[in-house]
Amino acid sequence: MHIRRVPLPARERGDTIVEVLIAVAIASLILGGAYVVSNTSLNATRAAQERGIALKLGQSQMEQLKSVVQNSVTSPQVFGSGAPAVFCITGGTTVVDFTTNLSQCQVDSSGTPVPASVQPQFTLKVTHTGSQFTLLETWPDVSGKQTDHLQLDYRVYQQ
Repeated sequence: MHIRRVPLPARERGDTIVEVLIAVAIASLILGGAYVVSNTSLNATRAAQERGIALKLGQSQMEQLKSVVQNSVTSPQVFGSGAPAVFCITGGTTVVDFTTNLSQCQVDSSGTPVPASVQPQFTLKVTHTGSQFTLLETWPDVSGKQTDHLQLDYRVYQQ
């Protein structure tokens, strides 16, 4: 008995190593691109969330400022000669001097003062010229390499 080898047609021989490597390279490019797009989208979403939190905190600061001014006829906390030039407001009505008590003006997303290790940490800084108040809020961006900021202006008239 003699076994004779019959050559297989080219289409039945399988894939060559070059074809497999090309397929792996194409799959890697597609997966790598998907990763980059999803990572960019995730970072943009996180940045938008942080900006929304910052806006909420800023609006809260302005409402607290409004309350401080309305509840004090002469508003010595913000208009008086002993009022700090740069401050933030904590606990609803407490005016905190930013230059001597910075830690009270560094808050988390709920507005509670926190240590520097908590991220994201928002720094609230209110300055005023006459009756024009400006809130500058800063926080580290998503990458941690830069600082994002939000500025709100508010005019309050002394009663």
